[in-house]
Amino acid sequence: MDVAIRGDRATTLTMQLGARTWLFAVSQGFGTIDGVPAGRAALARVRSSCERRLRAERVRRALDRPQPAATLMLGILARVNRELFVRGAGHDDYVVSGASLSAALIVGNQAFVMHAGGTAAYLLHGDEVSALTESDALGESPTLLSRAFGATPALDVAVSSMQLRDGDAIVLSGHPVRGTLDRESLGALFEHPSQNDGVLAARFKGEDALPQAIDGPSGRAEWARLGAIAAFVLALIATTAPAL
Repeated sequence: MDVAIRGDRATTLTMQLGARTWLFAVSQGFGTIDGVPAGRAALARVRSSCERRLRAERVRRALDRPQPAATLMLGILARVNRELFVRGAGHDDYVVSGASLSAALIVGNQAFVMHAGGTAAYLLHGDEVSALTESDALGESPTLLSRAFGATPALDVAVSSMQLRDGDAIVLSGHPVRGTLDRESLGALFEHPSQNDGVLAARFKGEDALPQAIDGPSGRAEWARLGAIAAFVLALIATTAPAL
């Protein structure tokens, strides 16, 4: 698995949960939880909850199997959702904080995408780009959402699953592509993320390997130094690049 991150890294999450299992997520929010922006608070709680659960051997075994892993992750999200709702001091009639969240759980070659709010997930397969999520934003405002993580006591997320092929990439973004969805617009989203947004791209290689997170001020020189990962990123953002 190759992983590249652009923009605000604090709005992204990358975790290896098992030998064949990874969790990737992006989050944006409105309001604060204990003084922390809601999106960042959501990711921090997801991370800490995963780390606690990983201490149990039965949990580590479950995370190597697609369906048990997805069930476990939904349970973690449900618990974090409830914590955010309680700590945000909201109630059913008045919401003071919440978060948009798009997460991809990859177990072997099976991917599960879990989503609520105005963030977005995409699948890049060769020259084809497809949306894996639908925005819950009501208009252009990031705070007007028909569904949000932590805005209600019960978890309300959309879940989809798919088989990944060698070279497929999942792209998670703090906001959706505007206008036509294709390689060019997705590449522009990755190359020029909006202020305070993070964009994460994970490429499936069909083998068990540690993900490599790369970003930073060195820009394209860093991509070139990293060889194979550079080919992935440059192919993602170049409209004339060959299919992955």
